[in-house]
Amino acid sequence: MAEIQRLRRKFILVGTLAVIIIVVGALGLINTISYMRMQHSVFSLLTSISENGGQLPRREGERPSSWIEDPDWYNDSPESIYQIRYFSIVLDRLGNVEDVNLSRIASFSESEAVQVVRSVIESHKERGIFRKNRASYSYMVTPLDNHQYRIVIMDSTKDVAAVESFVRYSLRFGIGCILVYVLVLTGLCSLIIRPFVDNMENQKRFITNAGHELKTPIAIISANTEALELIQGKSEWTANILTQVKRLSRLISSLITLSKMGEKRKEDLRKEELDLTPLFKDTVEQFRPLVKADEKKLSITAPDTLPVMTEQRSLMELINILMDNAVKYCDAKGTIAASLTRRGKQGFIIAISNDYVKGEGEDYSHYFERFYRGDSSHDSTIPGYGIGLSMAKEMVALLDGQISVSYKDHIITYALTFER
Repeated sequence: MAEIQRLRRKFILVGTLAVIIIVVGALGLINTISYMRMQHSVFSLLTSISENGGQLPRREGERPSSWIEDPDWYNDSPESIYQIRYFSIVLDRLGNVEDVNLSRIASFSESEAVQVVRSVIESHKERGIFRKNRASYSYMVTPLDNHQYRIVIMDSTKDVAAVESFVRYSLRFGIGCILVYVLVLTGLCSLIIRPFVDNMENQKRFITNAGHELKTPIAIISANTEALELIQGKSEWTANILTQVKRLSRLISSLITLSKMGEKRKEDLRKEELDLTPLFKDTVEQFRPLVKADEKKLSITAPDTLPVMTEQRSLMELINILMDNAVKYCDAKGTIAASLTRRGKQGFIIAISNDYVKGEGEDYSHYFERFYRGDSSHDSTIPGYGIGLSMAKEMVALLDGQISVSYKDHIITYALTFER
């Protein structure tokens, strides 16, 4: 159930991110085009005014022949010339006022107009848009032939407000679309992922059934081999048969355990408050005979006491998996280090590291995938089937923790992190 819930959440998350990217991209493009279109319209009017000696020319526009073309003819209606408010001022190269035309605007006195124009000149920009007293104005600076400059300033409040209003409504529309999409996707998610869920359930059922079916012939092979040893004595061939039978039995048990991992739920775990230090040390110490037998070293670091709230059985199994993995892959005469440290007020970190010279350049992103083994040669002298770390990933998720792997200075480290 936990695996299905993760698949469901991931599907909804990916779908939501996809629609957010599409909506944001589409609205961003539309709003950008709208703003650029507004600028083009405003600056075209300013150009016409400046080229006509500071007066807006009267001209008859033409209706576009197709709905695809931009409707510039709206600005050329008979009344539009009286709706556009602007003024123009001519300055010489020293900044002295040569001419002032305020006939098409009422909100500026001559002194105010000159002050605004001087601010525009100081900006060193040929054109732009600025705000003043909650109104928006566009301007254009045009050089004249006699070393003079004509500055035309036009009230563009309605144009800017229209674009800003469009942006606000488009954002509301986009947010609404995303929310509706998420609601619909959440409602249909179970139906959409049903084939994947059925496939996963069938795989688990097949592994479980096949495992139980294989146990009987394996038990018979083992019993018959042991009977042959009693009758004819032990030999190299019977020893090999029993070794492979044991390997196959362990593989089947691991497969069945892995298939049942997804059936566990967080609600089924019984967390309790306990002192983790002695449990951690005892679990790690169980591997010391194996470490010594392989002529390797084992170091343990832990505080004197570390009270935590966790599920003991699952946590001890996690430590066993990581220690077993460290013993298998530690370099000859290398060192295995197990450490337990406090994290914050209630969290803790368990780190298991070992020498691993061959780990240079490996892709560790696959280490927690099922049946993945770091040794691509699948050396049979190293026991394991690439199942332990994937089981650890499932178990640590049930305990609300995180598992990670890192490699530095020829040492590979697996870390279990629990925030609380």
